[in-house]
Formats: sequence, structure tokens, C-alpha cells
Amino acid sequence: MNSKIKECSTIINDLIVIQPDSFYDHRGENFETYNEEHYSKMFKSISEFKDKDLKFVIDSFSNSTKNVLRGFHGDTDNWKLIDVLKGSVYFVVIDVRLNSSTYKNVQYFQLNDKNRYQVLVPAGCVNAHLVTSDDCLFHYKLTKSYVSIEKQIHIKWNDSEYNVFWPIKDPILSKRDK
Repeated sequence: MNSKIKECSTIINDLIVIQPDSFYDHRGENFETYNEEHYSKMFKSISEFKDKDLKFVIDSFSNSTKNVLRGFHGDTDNWKLIDVLKGSVYFVVIDVRLNSSTYKNVQYFQLNDKNRYQVLVPAGCVNAHLVTSDDCLFHYKLTKSYVSIEKQIHIKWNDSEYNVFWPIKDPILSKRDK
């Protein structure tokens, strides 16, 4: 199986959407979410990534129920490869890199276990997701170890500076995200 970069315009530099191949038959579905050899070649074929060494070192998962909103979090070192293994989310990325020509741009995606889209989020961008299904298994790969909370970039989910549209007005939030 091979994955390919989805022909999808993004309004944030270095942000890409990947469409993994899936195989379906009478038994169900089989898909590959990551293959280091294939993904390394895919990333190196894109001009923005030629000088970057994207090696993923951590896999992390969150399991949430409908209307849970997680994020906006990020840091200046970690690239993240995001996908949804079960359920669906409304996924948002904000470019907060001061030296980026797409600084303050906001990009929205629907990620789910049907379209299998993956989003490569550049270091220096923050992301958040709102669970839109009854439950959801959210997955991300990181290129570096976790950064302490004090060194993370955090933006309030409803920060008026970014004017992010959310499909609900009263999400379930952690104390940190309020």
C-alpha cells in the first residue's frame, strides 16, 4: 500500500494533507498509517522538506467523547502527523510562526475514519480538535519528545485574535483549555 499527498490547497506554509491507501473487501478494511521508507521519500520530494529530517519518535493517542475540544497546543520543535483511527473530528491548525508568510492563517479539516486523511502539522503551528462523533480515537506522531507545558505554545480555543469558527458554542474543555 502507498499513501500520497492529497491534492488539497492549504493556506499554511509546509502544512500538507496525506491520503493513505485503504483496501476493502468482505472482511472489512486494511490500511497503513505510516511506513518510514515511503513517508520519508514522500516528504523529501516536497521542496519545503528537503532540508528537514522528519523522523517520528513518539506515537500518542487520545480517546474522547462527543463535544470534547482539545487544544490549541504546539511548540517550536515538534512536527506532528495527525490522523483519526475511529470516529470524526473538526480539526483546526493555526500558524503562529512569526517569520512565516502565512502567520495567523487558520485552516480547517474534517478528519475521520472514512476519509483517513492525515495532516502533517509543521513545528511552530498549533492545532486543536473538536470530537464530532459519539467517541473518537485521535492519533498523532511526534518528531521530538514532549515539550514541558511551560515551553509549549498555547492559545485559548476562542481567542478573538484568531476568530476560529467552532460548530458548537459550549464544548467540553479541560481546565487548561478554558
